[in-house]
Amino acid sequence: MSEYVQTVRSWLGQILETGAASSGSLAYRTNRKAIWNGDIPEKYARLVDLVPGQRILELGAAEGVLSLLLAQNKEKVFALEMKRERHEEALRLKSSWQERGLDVGRCEMVHGNIKDQLHILKSVDTLLAVRSIYYLRGDLTEGFDAIGRHVPNVVLCGNRNRARKYVESHGNPDDPLGKANYYATLEGMTSLLEGCGYAIVTTVADGDPIVIGAKAIRPVN
Repeated sequence: MSEYVQTVRSWLGQILETGAASSGSLAYRTNRKAIWNGDIPEKYARLVDLVPGQRILELGAAEGVLSLLLAQNKEKVFALEMKRERHEEALRLKSSWQERGLDVGRCEMVHGNIKDQLHILKSVDTLLAVRSIYYLRGDLTEGFDAIGRHVPNVVLCGNRNRARKYVESHGNPDDPLGKANYYATLEGMTSLLEGCGYAIVTTVADGDPIVIGAKAIRPVN
């Protein structure tokens, strides 16, 4: 196995394992009935028009709400989720929306870890990660360097609460992630993408900060 493949598997495995260990999506639990009725919380809806590209991979897609929304106007969306109960809930939500006549058939719910789905990286033009990259800590830069070999667009959504903790503590927030919370901030996400060769094309400072980067990708043999 090549060093590059090992790097990608290790890094992307961590991001989904972290998501699988979390307590679940609070926004979904709180708004489940409304979501099933098509009333979508702003947390999800605000991202839909910002995601470029036509073939999307969402890492840690949870209950699939954002991926299903995107699929209605995209060529293909892969909603990758490691935790089985959240993946199964995403399948139920997709089925419910289809029964209501919503065009979500182009969303493929994938259960598992990206390290077992590496082929997806070469088939998408946008990587989407919401409230997750700060969990990678020291592996973050190396991981994004690997992603940058195949994926021309990256959309990162941070966490305003962690960002505030980072700023208020002068870079040393009192929680397990500590300085890694830098990557929940607009500045941190921007620095990360620029360091990996991405040009920043969009930033949103309000609410959970959003940074979108783009770069030309040369074919990798």
